[in-house]
Amino acid sequence: MEALDLSAEQLAAAVGARPFVLLALLMTGTVVALLGLVAVARLSERHARALWGRAVRAYRAAAEHPAVQRFPALARVLHGLSAAEYLVIHLALGLALSMAALVFVALAEAVNGGASIVKVDLALARALHASSSSAGVAALRAFTFLGSGAALTVVAIVVAAALLRRRHRVLAIGWLIALAGGGLLNWALKALFARQRPTFADPLAVAAGWSFPSGHSMGTFITFGMLSYLGLLFVRTPRARLLLVAFALSWTVAMGFSRMYLGVHYLSDVLAGFAAGSVWLAACISGIEVARRRPRRVDGRLLTD
Repeated sequence: MEALDLSAEQLAAAVGARPFVLLALLMTGTVVALLGLVAVARLSERHARALWGRAVRAYRAAAEHPAVQRFPALARVLHGLSAAEYLVIHLALGLALSMAALVFVALAEAVNGGASIVKVDLALARALHASSSSAGVAALRAFTFLGSGAALTVVAIVVAAALLRRRHRVLAIGWLIALAGGGLLNWALKALFARQRPTFADPLAVAAGWSFPSGHSMGTFITFGMLSYLGLLFVRTPRARLLLVAFALSWTVAMGFSRMYLGVHYLSDVLAGFAAGSVWLAACISGIEVARRRPRRVDGRLLTD
């Protein structure tokens, strides 16, 4: 185990010595993973049709069951959601939420317990600091501002105004709750874990507050995750959708990298920000989908949003 820890530290120091090669590898790996998920989904689609048909029939039977009909509110919600929408959206989001929560808990326990991830954090932070350049610092200081609370607040207001103008009230409210709630959740988690930020004799940047999890990483993940979700609702072509999600993931990874490069966060802070952001994002999108399809009456007709 000690040799494994030493190897992990050596690897962290090696990749930290070439920061922009590391950034390129992270972004490329993210996009490749996305393409792999799309390929797997397309290959498995044909084989899953039989199981899918049974699941749809089971859902419809559950919605029509007499026990469900005793609860009118529940029955309306189930009838307002098609079986396909329920299974794809909510089960997938539930899986994402569960996995992200497990990752966050594992990271938190490892950091609090002083596990090997802490040594990797220190080795990578020192290597990135030692290999920094004035041009790199200037570029990433400008870029990292786009993930600050002020910048994300401007994005939140502009997008909410655009949604309200197009009369997407539920989406606008969900969008604002997702971003504002994410900020409050990050503040609470920072206060709970109270981890000190990296310290250097000659810091490249200075940030206030606690370190775990990274607020820039979590806020950017939630913001661009929500932007991707909104984009998928309005963009119809598969290629445009793929490009949208790939761009959002690449931007988010770059934001997390900028926080490490500038020496204001550790690797585990960034990963925890992504994990916590995933949990909140999945919960918000699931809630918005239920609200969007909530049956309502207009001029005597039963409609959904």
